[in-house]
Amino acid sequence: MPRFYVSLATWLVLLVPALALTSPVGGPAVVYLAGVVALIALGANALKRYEPMDFKALWPVALALLLPLGCLFATFLVRGVWSNSELEKLLRFALAIPVLWLLLRAPQQRLKLVQWSIVAGAFAGSGLLIVTMETLGRGAMVDVGGRYNAVAFANMTLLFGAMTLLSLGWGASTRWPRIEMGVKLLAVVLSIIATWASETRSSWMLLPILGLVFLLGLHNWKRRQKIYCALAVCAALAASATAIWTFSSRMHEITKDVQGFATSTNRDTSFGIRLQLWHASMLMFQKSPIVGIGPSKFRDELLQLQAQGVVTEEVVEGFGEPHNDMLAALSGYGALGLISILTLYLLPAAIFFRRLASDDRVIRVGAQLGLLFCLGYCAFSLTEMMFRNMRSVPNYSLIVVTLIALTTPRGPRPAAAVAPR
Repeated sequence: MPRFYVSLATWLVLLVPALALTSPVGGPAVVYLAGVVALIALGANALKRYEPMDFKALWPVALALLLPLGCLFATFLVRGVWSNSELEKLLRFALAIPVLWLLLRAPQQRLKLVQWSIVAGAFAGSGLLIVTMETLGRGAMVDVGGRYNAVAFANMTLLFGAMTLLSLGWGASTRWPRIEMGVKLLAVVLSIIATWASETRSSWMLLPILGLVFLLGLHNWKRRQKIYCALAVCAALAASATAIWTFSSRMHEITKDVQGFATSTNRDTSFGIRLQLWHASMLMFQKSPIVGIGPSKFRDELLQLQAQGVVTEEVVEGFGEPHNDMLAALSGYGALGLISILTLYLLPAAIFFRRLASDDRVIRVGAQLGLLFCLGYCAFSLTEMMFRNMRSVPNYSLIVVTLIALTTPRGPRPAAAVAPR
């Protein structure tokens, strides 16, 4: 395979974490450009036969990336519901498959540079969050950088910060190890400060996941050492939870929101609106439990539920989705949709989990990053739609395939696969 295709696709996808929170068009541009490069490379390989067309390494991740698209067609065939925007959105998952085929041929050390793009994403997200919150307020986040709401923005910022922390396990990659460590730790600290400044509650769900992934990544440690480390992690998590609950005024609002919802005195609080949307989503699922009602029909169904007194006018006018990717898939595409999104998160996570046992430090730490990324997205999707718009899809799909390629063991390449000069 000519090195040009591999190098171009690799450098493009390495930009994604840095662009995720800074540009609304960066991720989509990369997924289309890298996808076209990969498809051209596949075509050239089929004609020139540079190397065997071996797709065995692709199928598990390809299955996860194609299932959402399959759900769209299933719902169309059964209920006749179609959405061009949904098609384009789900095709962006599928485009990552040929990109993965190319990335599996990229040098491992080059793919490892993704850590610095993640660091850049942590710095950029932290800076945008802190400055915008201090000057323009929470609602202005949708107008800056990647144009996500404050919740999604804080989620991604903290996730990049946590991934930066785990990347310290790779050790120094430059001639200035102390400066490198200082830069990474600064990115971690800023991501925590920015998340706190955002007043986002659900972002902190990442902390126990981070602790779990860290413990799973302990390699060649004695059992006693692992126990001590686990106790230290549990103590740190307990202290963090106590501090967050004690000093965060928004955490205290949860109790009031639940009480208001239960007594019907105020159903339109932040938490109360979510509860209404989740209840409505389950009713829509019951209406069509196998293939769903179609995502484009969600608001129409809300109008009917408002007439029945299930949801308030505020919910209908302000929201066209359930604030939960799991329930969005369940209501929009039924049980098939729930299976598809769980597969999208958990199948790559399972691959990364298996690779935590590798003796190769690069693979092991890369697997920690990948496992944290997939499980973090899965947790965030419980209270926020991380895939609300199509520009958010490349962030997940391309970062996942980059880390899959990075953590794939490299064996000796056959002579026929050597790129010509």
